Amino acid sequence: MVQAIDNRTDLTARLIATGPHPRLDTWDQAEVTVLDAEPVAGYADLLSRNVGQRMLLAVPGGLLADAEPGSTIRVRARLAAGEAMAERRPSPGHFAVEPPR
Repeated sequence: MVQAIDNRTDLTARLIATGPHPRLDTWDQAEVTVLDAEPVAGYADLLSRNVGQRMLLAVPGGLLADAEPGSTIRVRARLAAGEAMAERRPSPGHFAVEPPR
């Protein structure tokens, strides 16, 4: 049995597109370009390697409802079963969407 690594990374990303997640009913799937990544104290950092790259990010449904392509997303995320996932219930300050300029 493989044990999961408890991990978290604070990501800043540019939204490219969003839509329903193909497997998780109440989640959306966002395609983003990762602009910056910061490790979270006390957790392994498994997502910083994606800086400068496009990736898919699972986001709880509704959090990106008003986001449009080009928006900047600030999110605390983790790698789970090979998929980047935003926190299900983000704490204040751990999820934000800024409209494109």
